[in-house]
Amino acid sequence: MRKVRVPISILSISFFFFLSCEPDNNRLGVDIFPPGDTILVFTDTISDFETRLVRSRPRITSESSQTASNTRAFLLGSKRDSLTGLSKAEIVTSLTIVTAGAFGDDPLVDSLILSLYVSQVDGDTTQEMRILVYEFLDTLFYENDYYSDYDVSGKYDPEPLVDRNIIPKPNTYYEFNITDPEYVQRVLDAARDTVFQYRSLVEDKFRGLYITTETVEEGGALVKVQLANGLSGLKFRYLHDSIDIDTATLSDYRSYSMNFNESYAEKVNIFTHDFTGTAIEDYVDNPDAEPPIAYAQGMAGVNTKISIPGFEDYLGEGLIALNAANLLFFIVPDSLSGIPREQYPAKLMIETLHSDDTYIPIYDQVISSNTSSFGKLNQSNEFSAFLDPRYFYAFQVGRHLQSVISGEIENGDLIIYVDNPSSTAQVIKFWSNYSGNDGGLKLELIYTKF
Repeated sequence: MRKVRVPISILSISFFFFLSCEPDNNRLGVDIFPPGDTILVFTDTISDFETRLVRSRPRITSESSQTASNTRAFLLGSKRDSLTGLSKAEIVTSLTIVTAGAFGDDPLVDSLILSLYVSQVDGDTTQEMRILVYEFLDTLFYENDYYSDYDVSGKYDPEPLVDRNIIPKPNTYYEFNITDPEYVQRVLDAARDTVFQYRSLVEDKFRGLYITTETVEEGGALVKVQLANGLSGLKFRYLHDSIDIDTATLSDYRSYSMNFNESYAEKVNIFTHDFTGTAIEDYVDNPDAEPPIAYAQGMAGVNTKISIPGFEDYLGEGLIALNAANLLFFIVPDSLSGIPREQYPAKLMIETLHSDDTYIPIYDQVISSNTSSFGKLNQSNEFSAFLDPRYFYAFQVGRHLQSVISGEIENGDLIIYVDNPSSTAQVIKFWSNYSGNDGGLKLELIYTKF
């Protein structure tokens, strides 16, 4: 820690020099201050944090008016590595229709296919992924929030509709043929009735799907599935009863889809993690452990909790104004972390954990006029041809800490996590203050004492 004070009168010499060129009325009131009165500006750097690794709180992963999009991706798969152990993502989705279907009184339904569009792949693109799809028997309500720890136990038919291996590839459209006779018959009966003319009837008779994968022992991958993409859905091919099956050609067949529309079909990502056998196993949720490396992981994985004990009293007594407060997190370089630069998250985020176990975003984030720079990845100006470039994440937390000093809010813990944790599997490692590394966490302060 270092502390430097500078009289504001010295910092303002040039300012008052220019004032001397102005009319005397610009100095109105200056002479009412005592001649010896001086305002002092201080700089300080704090690195005396308490740093702990904690599991993320459950995150909202369902659709909402803000997140609904036909391009929104939902994570699926399982991946195991030495950094964070096992990460697994599953999907529960309801089914709906957009247009009413009219097939005649006695149509022919000759195939039922689940189509999924994979936009991205994180992991091994040569290792097979076993896809398992079950009928979901419960109801998801679009107006409700659902979290990453949603419990699907007992809410699906244990007999899979799909059980197939694929090789995950980005920008790829996969089709899974459903042959379960009972389920196919229900679709045929619904087509012969008026079910597909009413969204409410479809959503009642075909609640949805539970999509998961076999848990890998090593390697594996996580894919991003665009459920509301026009290529995804539960489709069946049919022949209208007005056409004679004996004379029908391939062009006479039509396709109809129960889909995962962004405006009507609720969709939920379920995330699970197992840190067994990793370097962080003994640190996560251990209040006494002092990790040398801090982590921020998407998919509601491991996060970093930091606290600054006694900060409300650290700067001393009296009237104090924080001019600036920058919280910096320096990244463990690629050569040590095993995370290549192109996989760094573009942003981290920060929230406050209060003593009543409530989480709120810090005030600086809420009112920031330039949210793109809040928690943004930066590269240090330091340069060496023989060393890795230094990267860091920076947060402006002056208004939050000013409120702590003023006694308006409690000095709660700060939780550092990856931006948009419900839609990314990214992870980053940065030095904690226990590492002994020169690039550890630090809080840079500029403040004025009156």
